[in-house]
Amino acid sequence: MSTAKPEGRSLSKSISVGLLLGGIFLFTILTFNGVLFMAFVAAAAGAGAWELSTALRLKGWYVPRVPAVVGSVVIMPATYFFGQEAQWLISIAIVAALIIWRTVHLLWERRVAPIQALQNTLRDYAAAAFLVIYLPLTCSFAVMLLRRPDDGQWWVLTFVLTVAMIDTFGYLVGRKLGRHKLAPGVSPKKTIEGLLASITAGLVAAICSAVFWLHIEWWWGVILAAAMTLTAVFGDLAESLIKRDLGVKDMSSWLPGHGGVMDRLDSILPSALVMFIIVSLFFS
Repeated sequence: MSTAKPEGRSLSKSISVGLLLGGIFLFTILTFNGVLFMAFVAAAAGAGAWELSTALRLKGWYVPRVPAVVGSVVIMPATYFFGQEAQWLISIAIVAALIIWRTVHLLWERRVAPIQALQNTLRDYAAAAFLVIYLPLTCSFAVMLLRRPDDGQWWVLTFVLTVAMIDTFGYLVGRKLGRHKLAPGVSPKKTIEGLLASITAGLVAAICSAVFWLHIEWWWGVILAAAMTLTAVFGDLAESLIKRDLGVKDMSSWLPGHGGVMDRLDSILPSALVMFIIVSLFFS
């Protein structure tokens, strides 16, 4: 879905790290009933929470990093072992903890400096709620899918593989052949050529998944591909808009050739939620 100038990210590093992440994903989702995948998601959510809370501070939006990371990690095993009630309870608890932490921090700072304006305090509270909803809560729907007793792993494999194909082929084709901008005002590197490649790759991945391991009608693959393409493109553009507003190119440099963890989760987050909704409505 994107194109890059030669001085941009290293293609060789991007491919190498992508293959490594793909191998880790396949190993964790296909072994030990997916428990390792849950731990993998928890680690990714924790790293993403650190990146996002750090990036928000660039614009003066203060979100306490330690409780954000701890909460983002804890919600995954809570969801996996105790289900949807725990998922929502922990999410609310994380928001409350972040607000309390920030309030205590402001009161402590008041001893040496004037307390900040109420508007800025409410802005910090809103940023905390945004982080929880956008990252760990949305990500935890992948864990909810994983909880399905008979086919959870295969649904997770389907949506992650489809999104990965959408991202990968969009990036590669957009980088080499992209000429027409998709949304220059939001993300100038996204191209129409990359989008067409994403649609094609996602369609192939979803149809193959439907036929070979979900064992459902092939046309469901078309529906899933359409849904995942929309959510992946939306997630990618939303992340680009956030980074643009924050004035950063990548959330971090932890993943060579990719940027940060959030730069890899951007398409996954809304896709996990939408796939969970589809499966709950039509395959329960």
